[in-house]
Amino acid sequence: MSAVLERLSDIAPLRDTVRAILGPCVFSAYRFTDDVAGEHKRYEVFEIVCGDGTFVLKRYDNPKRFEIEKSVYARFSPELPVPRVLGFAENAMFTLFVPGKDLKEMTDASVSAAALSVAQIINTFPLECAYDRKDADAEIAYREKRLASLRDEPLLYAAYELFLSRLKEMPLTLANGDFLPINCIYDGTRVYIIDWEYGGFLPYALDIGRFLAHSGEHRVFPYRMTEAQKVLFCDRLYEALSEKPPRSVFDRDVQLAVFDEWIMVVGSYLRDPSQKRDETFSVYYEKAEALAKELLS
Repeated sequence: MSAVLERLSDIAPLRDTVRAILGPCVFSAYRFTDDVAGEHKRYEVFEIVCGDGTFVLKRYDNPKRFEIEKSVYARFSPELPVPRVLGFAENAMFTLFVPGKDLKEMTDASVSAAALSVAQIINTFPLECAYDRKDADAEIAYREKRLASLRDEPLLYAAYELFLSRLKEMPLTLANGDFLPINCIYDGTRVYIIDWEYGGFLPYALDIGRFLAHSGEHRVFPYRMTEAQKVLFCDRLYEALSEKPPRSVFDRDVQLAVFDEWIMVVGSYLRDPSQKRDETFSVYYEKAEALAKELLS
């Protein structure tokens, strides 16, 4: 990962958890930290070096998220592009360490690899299958509440109604739920997708839209990705799908999902009149407005 590792001087708080999975061992520990959107984040995620092995320990403050990630990983087969789980302790998960870097700065090669990883997971949980809709219905209900923030924006409101209508019919797959470039580790050949604590059976385009919507060449976007690379990502993903909707349907579903992500940002400003309309708002609003016109044309 390109996150910065901070060595822990006191490993005592981790000792019982490490030993519960790895057994008695002498180890060193490093906390993952990162700078995202101007904020320095210190995660409850640690690199554990024990003997000749390197592992990742993830601790959970939220028991619900822990249970979700456990249940999602239980569905994965060994060949899928996700870290290999070694075991679970109380509110903690151990995986093998995946060497590589995240995708904050993308290349054509890493974009193509990410697309193939997404396609492999979708092919394992095909769009034509029927899945429990509990997770999907919860996400739809959450987004229906978002519509209220657009009541004074008739163009955005109409386009978001269109999105919600399609979301209720969109095929499901097992999705990450927070598929951002920072949750992708590229080892030079393959992209591994991490952090599945928001995962579940969700409308398939939501992950794709999230990956694309906050990446770009403008400085307000936290991840660097060219427009040509976005096209490459979608092309590679679509080509690799074993069961797929018509390309025109796929492209529109992705557009709607990108629009949803932009509205998530715009809506946070619209709901809070005291929040300064800064450059981030302007860029996201302009993009959402232009895409709304296209979706409604």
